[in-house]
Amino acid sequence: MNLKAVTTLNELRHWFLLNQVSNKELYVIGILIVLSLLVAVFTKRFGIPTVVGYVFLGILVSVSVVKKVPLLSQVTKDWYAFLVESFDYVSNLALAFIALTIGTELSINVLKNLGKKIILIVIFESFGAFILVTASMLTLGKPFYLALLLGAISSATAPAATVMVLQEYNAEGNLTSTLLAVVGIDDALALTIFSFAEPIALIKAKGSGHLSLVTAIVHPVIEILGSVVVGLIIGYLSQLYITAVEDKTKRILTLVATVLGCSSLAVYANLSPLLTNMAVGFAYTNFSTKNLGIAEDMEVITIPLYAMFFVLAGTKIKIMQITSVGFLVLALVYTAARLIGKVGGASLGATIAGADDKIKKYIGLGLLSQVGVAIALAYTIQRDFAQFPELAVLIFNILLFTTAITEVIGPLATKYAVSMADEIKK
Repeated sequence: MNLKAVTTLNELRHWFLLNQVSNKELYVIGILIVLSLLVAVFTKRFGIPTVVGYVFLGILVSVSVVKKVPLLSQVTKDWYAFLVESFDYVSNLALAFIALTIGTELSINVLKNLGKKIILIVIFESFGAFILVTASMLTLGKPFYLALLLGAISSATAPAATVMVLQEYNAEGNLTSTLLAVVGIDDALALTIFSFAEPIALIKAKGSGHLSLVTAIVHPVIEILGSVVVGLIIGYLSQLYITAVEDKTKRILTLVATVLGCSSLAVYANLSPLLTNMAVGFAYTNFSTKNLGIAEDMEVITIPLYAMFFVLAGTKIKIMQITSVGFLVLALVYTAARLIGKVGGASLGATIAGADDKIKKYIGLGLLSQVGVAIALAYTIQRDFAQFPELAVLIFNILLFTTAITEVIGPLATKYAVSMADEIKK
């Protein structure tokens, strides 16, 4: 680290101390957690999925709304905007634990029984959304690179809302097991599609260059396989220790250390934290000689984390900035094409695979949510397409518009699906 960098860090540290940034962060976190508690009480009382309440709360306390509050000074509004944007690490932590939870549901025995069905459902719903969104964007006359990026992102399904609803209502059964397996494998396939699509889109956006075999195939394959291998190794070692100890403190600290350690290692090695933690969860379930009993520990650890995750997701929905008719048409077409691709593709895949009737009817309803993985991919576009800043802004706005819809109807649709399948435990 050179002298200039050290000087800058010292100045930044002094600025944080001078402005008591840590205290201001505590104020915001405290307010959001208290409001989350009130939301949880309200939604439980009226039988509404809690995640819907969290997202609505996030919309109400979003920067675009707070900036319109006349009682607050401009300095307070600016500080609030700065602090809310600085909480991105909460989303990363929540996604890591969610990935672990999904991995624990991927039992080899379940996959053997449902393997063909799950694979067909994932392929049809992921590529259904990818193809329909890409085609619809091209039909609207949008550039090929934009259509390709939006198509790749649309294939992702955010597992957070689905997992949280299933846990909240203690859902159990064939549909629930299939749904958890599908959302887990779905993200792996979505990351694969995006890894192949992004280099092509970048070359098309630049209008020059050529697509090499290394860029198009080798790098994505290394990232995917590396993430899985690292996760399986760490998960195997972690479950050995958890199996050997009885002390609850050691078990919880081992669990948290594993998730955070895996995430850090994956980021450092340019791997996928999501796939790495999913592989850890898979190792927990399939390599352990006994039931590790981590479900209750996970639930206690993640309740406030998930609450903050969905509230912060809601704060990113900038409803007041969505005014253009052209943008609304683009966003609505994207949303409709993605929903049709997901629901229709999942049902078609289940039908071809000969799945149960309740899976054919309702599996697609649990795949509507998008915030999480899609936003992470949008950040990747913002980084890799730095010379096209307007492209990243447009994609973010489309995703946030879609989020405003899917994060409300998605959890409700998931609850409806498991309810109609009679898999909610009384």
